[in-house]
Amino acid sequence: MTSRTSHNARFGAPENAMVFAAGIRKSYGHFEVLKGVDLEVPEGNVACIIGPSGSGKSTFLRCINHLEEINGGVLLVDGDFVGYRLNGNKLYELPPAAICARRAEIGMVFQQFNLFPHMTVMGNLIEAPVRVRGERPAAARERAMTLLERVGLAQKHDAYPRSLSGGQQQRVAIARALAMKPKVLLFDEPTSALDPELVGEVLTVMKDLAQSGMTMVVVTHEIGFAREVADQLIFMDEGVVVERGSPREMIASPQSRRTKEFLARVL
Repeated sequence: MTSRTSHNARFGAPENAMVFAAGIRKSYGHFEVLKGVDLEVPEGNVACIIGPSGSGKSTFLRCINHLEEINGGVLLVDGDFVGYRLNGNKLYELPPAAICARRAEIGMVFQQFNLFPHMTVMGNLIEAPVRVRGERPAAARERAMTLLERVGLAQKHDAYPRSLSGGQQQRVAIARALAMKPKVLLFDEPTSALDPELVGEVLTVMKDLAQSGMTMVVVTHEIGFAREVADQLIFMDEGVVVERGSPREMIASPQSRRTKEFLARVL
């Protein structure tokens, strides 16, 4: 944990909680997408979120790094708010620069890679560390090469995204997220846009990250990955958490009828 003043104790979160969400609500107009979602992810743990399309999984993930503003509840990352400051008992929106600084500590990997097409792989990796964190370009490049080696793409450092396969682009996206030295990594269905034969190379990188102690929250349809890697499995449906527990136990013997129905379709 950092030296930043922690709100974990005040809001009933465990001291080791890297991500803590309590009663998260999110609406678009009159349509309520999240209806009181709770989540605790200890530092160094992996949480996998599964569920049908439209259940609120991706919306919740985007709330964690304040890409979506919440309408109710408490959401802390490493003991502090992401898009707000607490004054007394009221939350106030932070200015954009402060939100950006906090968001820089939370890596996110999207379905569609979101690489800058006009930049090389190296350019994609060093852009944020240099511009946002103020790192020296030489130091940023050195770290970028180390990360590219980690994801098996050091030889592609001068390539442009259009010349890479989908699996390679997603591995670059993971390396780019790691370049900011995040405290937690969020994955929004990172393999759903990939051809089946490319899924494995991305999951291998994610398994390596999990084994290294990276805190991860993963929205996924890869049930086998969740069973093997996750510390906890969360099943969401219609904006609520229906069931949570040990991945192996939940997949083998789900308690909720809705969880049973979902797993019967995807396994």
